[in-house]
Order: sequence, then C-alpha cells, then structure tokens
Amino acid sequence: MFTEAKAYMNPATAFIVFCSGVSGRKKINTDRIKDSLQFAAWGFNFILIRAIKLFSVCLLTLFNATAQDVEFTASAPPVVEVGEQFRLTYSLNRQGTDLRLPDLADFNLISGPGTSSSSSVRIVNGQMTQTRSLTYTYTLIATGAGNYTIGGATIMVESDQYTSNPVEIEVVPDREGRRSLPGQQQSPDTPVLPAEISGEDLFVRILLDKNEVFQGEGVVATIKLYSKLDITGIENVRLPSFSGFFQQHIETPPIRGLDREVIDGEIYGTGVLRQMILFPQRSGELNIESFEMDALVRQRTGRRSSLFDDFFGTYETQRIPVSSRPLTLKVKPLPDQQPPGFTGAVGDYNMDIDADHGEIRTNEALSLRLTISGKGNLQLLGQPGIDFPPGFEVYDPGVTENIKTGTGGQEGSITYEYLMIPRSEGNFSIPPVEFSYFNPENEAFHTITTGELNLIVHRGEADESGPAVAGYTREDLRILGRDIRFIKTGSVMLKRIGDDPFGSLRFYLWYIVPLFVFVFLIIIQRKNIRDRSDIALMKNRRAGKMTRRRLRSAFRYLKENNHQGFFEEMLKACWGYLSDKLLIPVSDLNRENAKAALLERNVAEKDTGRLMEIIGECEFARYAPSPAAGDMQQIYRDTVKIITDVEQNIRQ
Repeated sequence: MFTEAKAYMNPATAFIVFCSGVSGRKKINTDRIKDSLQFAAWGFNFILIRAIKLFSVCLLTLFNATAQDVEFTASAPPVVEVGEQFRLTYSLNRQGTDLRLPDLADFNLISGPGTSSSSSVRIVNGQMTQTRSLTYTYTLIATGAGNYTIGGATIMVESDQYTSNPVEIEVVPDREGRRSLPGQQQSPDTPVLPAEISGEDLFVRILLDKNEVFQGEGVVATIKLYSKLDITGIENVRLPSFSGFFQQHIETPPIRGLDREVIDGEIYGTGVLRQMILFPQRSGELNIESFEMDALVRQRTGRRSSLFDDFFGTYETQRIPVSSRPLTLKVKPLPDQQPPGFTGAVGDYNMDIDADHGEIRTNEALSLRLTISGKGNLQLLGQPGIDFPPGFEVYDPGVTENIKTGTGGQEGSITYEYLMIPRSEGNFSIPPVEFSYFNPENEAFHTITTGELNLIVHRGEADESGPAVAGYTREDLRILGRDIRFIKTGSVMLKRIGDDPFGSLRFYLWYIVPLFVFVFLIIIQRKNIRDRSDIALMKNRRAGKMTRRRLRSAFRYLKENNHQGFFEEMLKACWGYLSDKLLIPVSDLNRENAKAALLERNVAEKDTGRLMEIIGECEFARYAPSPAAGDMQQIYRDTVKIITDVEQNIRQ
C-alpha cells in the first residue's frame, strides 16, 4: 500500500495513507491532516524566503557601507574678531580613529574635541541606504588680526588616511562696545543697547551687478540686509515699483540665519532678502525707489524686575523701520543702425528650425518647430516671421518656454510650433528665417539665419485636388462654388421705369398709419399712469396676486412639514389679502373692522366667520405643538375656498 501511494500521491498524502493503513486504532481524518501539513509547508517556505531577502538586504547594506565614499570636511566661521570664541568643526561620514589637528599656533585652543554622532537608515524601492555622521568640535579664540589659513587635519579610516580641506578665516580688530551678532548668546555683562539704534547697526541695501547697461540688457538686483543686532522677524515688506523695468524674480531661499561678513572693518550679519533680474525698457537714467520694511529686534534692557534678571537678563522686542537708499541706473540706448526685422532681442542667441517629416501627403498635418535659445531677455523676444509656401494651411503657433532665471541671468529656449496642412502636391521650400539681436558684450548687432527647409508633398490616396490653378486647387473652387448664394432665384417682378409711388394712396398711408399707432400708444400709456397713481386701485388689483404667491409658499412649507413656516405664510396671506382688498392699513387691521368691511361688501356671514376662524386657528397654531398633517391640509383647503368665494362676492 505504501508503494502504491508513493507512486500516485505527493509525499504528505502518501504518509497519511500509510499511517491510516498500519494503524488499527481510531480512524484518522486524512483531509484535515493534509491541509495542516500543506499550511505548515507554506509557512516554512514563506519564512525561508523572508530570511533570504533579509540576509540579502543585510549583505547589500554592508556592501554599500563598505563602498561608501569617505567624506572628511572642516568648517569654521569666515570672519571673527580678536578675542572672540569660535568653533572649528570636523565632520566624517564613517567611523575614524587617530584624529590629528593642523598647526593652531595663531589661535588659542580652549576646549575640544566635543564628539557627537548620528545615523539614519532609508529604504527606497526595497534598497536600504544607511548614513553615519561623526563630528569633532573644537573651541578656539582668535589672538591677532589678519587673514589665516588652518591646514587640513588627518584621520584614519580602517587602514587609510584622509585629509580634510583647509579653512580660511579673517580676523578683524576688536572694537570697544562690540555687540553680539544674531545667534550668539549674550552674557549678563553684555552692554545694554542704546534706546535709539543708528543706521550703522541695521540697514538694507539694493545691490546691482552693473551700474551701466544697454536698453533691454538684464541687471541682477539683490536686496541685502546688514545687522549687528538680534533680529527675530521681518514685517511690512514694501518692494520698489521698478517703474520702467520688466522684472523677473529669482527664487530666493528664506533666511534661516545670517552670514558673517566684514563691512568697513566691522562684522555684520548679512542675509539676502530678495533677488530679481531687471530689464530696462527705455534709455536714460532710471530711478529705483527705496526698499522698506520693519525689523523686529530683540535687545537687552537695563531694567531689572527680579533677582533672576542678573543671571538671565531682561529683553524686549522693538520694531524698527528700515529703508534702503534709492538708486539710479544709467541705461544706454541701442545703436541707430538696427537691422531690418529687429524686435528688441538683447543677449546672445542661437536659432534652429526643423520639421517632423520631410515628405508628406496632402491634407496630412505637419509640425514645424522654430527654436530660439540663448541668454538674455528671452521673454521679450518678438516672434520671427516665416514665409510659408502657398497651398499650405497654417495655424497659430503654440509657444513653449523653457527658461531659467538665476543670478547669472535669464537663459533657456523658446519654441514656436506651427501646425501646417498642405492642400496641393509638389515640391515646396521654406526660405531661410532671419533673426536679429543686439549683443551687449561686443556692442554690436548680429543676424542669424536658418537653412532652407525643403518639403515634398505627395497626392493623398483619396485626394482629387489635382494641381493648383491660379493659386487655387479644384477642391478650393468647388468649395468656393458652394459658398456662393444668389440673392433671388425665383420669379422676378419687374417695374416700369418712371413708376414713382410719390403722391399715391400707399405713400400717404405710410405716414398716416404710424401717426395713429403713435397716438393710440400715448393714450394707453397715460391710462396706465393714471391707474398706477391710484394707490387704492393698485392695491386692490394686486391683492389676489400677492395672496396666490403666499399660498404657494405655504403649500411648500406644508409639503416640508414645517408647521411654523406654514402658519406664518397663511397669516400673511389672509391679513395681506384683507388689507389690500378692503383698503385698510395693516397697522389698523383687526378682526372686528375686517369683518365689518366684508359684510359691507356683501360677503356672506358664513364665509366671513369661517375666515376669522381660520385666522384664529393659525395664530394659535404658531406657538402650539406641531399639529397633524391632516389639520394643516384642511386649513389650507378651507382658506383657498373662502378667499375664492370672497373674491367672487366682492367683484359682484
């Protein structure tokens, strides 16, 4: 039995059959055992596959860590003052040993190294990347003014030695009353800032990379902040209008911290607020207005409110308006000898033209692309003219701009894509396209030309256009024939020459009939004016119209089961109808005078009484619990019937 099972079953099933045959005890449930063994085999395979993948990822991570390039860099502030403490930091992306510093004889080493490490693991598309960073920090003091270069340090990574980059530091003389820069922690001994801050402590400048340009030539304007104070924020920024310029903003990252820079022998914290490229649109002297803003400055005060102020100090935030000085840019006009077709392009450009096919059939679409690339005022270029061959249907071009604006200027390309459809066969050519521009570097005009573009058009399969005749194809002539619409194609009534209608009856009727119509319209208009001036008559006429409108609104509330809105509209309908129909003001209207007026108008006493009952029921139901839907429907039907009867009785 075991041999037979082995031949026709998988091993798990064969084992179950064998066990059921050799055992004389309780019968075994073979299906359940088979499912359990298959589930166990599936779980074992799943765990094995996961273990292999994890082992592969670990090997790959270890390989990436081993193959990762070693980076050993040094950094320090570019400018410090004599006697100021600063940090010299070395960063390593691997585990290193035996760090050796360069010669630091020009500085005093206060402390170090302070060591810190960080690591991160990133998994992207199943690939794990692990980075590790090790930082060594030393605290130094500058002892003398001058420009110094700290040589590279060395460190051992495994069996290899690596050297860091050198660091250049400018040390400026210390001045009395030096204030701490933004980002430095002030000690309690720090002198108190004056109540009025001078323009040397905080100012803004607009810097231009050129002081003299040609018309249309770009100039980079940088708005830069200079500060010796602790700035916590900037508000109410007001940019100049830049009248006479076409401007393009340069993407400027937000200020995270101020950089150190020496201005007139003093250290300032500097930051770029905004950058843009300005293209002057006219020649002469163009004025750039002031840039204005409000700076929030945190400063230490001399007031003490508690004992802890001696240790921590007392600070307050002050709003200081800051503005730059206006500038004047000299713009030179372009030379007078401008080539024909010049559209104002200034810079350095290239031009290329191509088509997606050299051969095409009639009535098929063809794309022609003209690309102008280079550096300059790309967004102010004029579209070059192209002389398309006759027999081509040309659509307006699609314009694609690929322009980058940066501190180096504006560069990129502009592509004009034309869709053309040839309507006749033959060999055609697009003449060379010319484009002229002014190069401010050599102060001369240049004209670039594309090559001639040849196109071969074959007759389409279902095309019967044939050759062109006098600039038109036979298809064009057929379409033109269908476009012609004759003025009159039926029988024509002829009149005898000299048959003049002047003095006939028809001639006088053309004058008399409009006169009678005009008089009739005047009479009707005057009657309408008199009717509108009669307020009582107008209110009487509109009574039914307003009542129907309010009843429709009440019916809508009835459908929505909004009993409060329903009864309010019913009351407005009843009282409004009585006020307009009986000519009684709403303020003077009540049940007694309304009932008396209805009886005077020959309204049946039964109808009058029922209308008063309905008004009472509506007034009571407005503030009572929600009534049944059937009661509301009955009140609505009775109201419509009573008002209809009253209207008929009053008209009689």
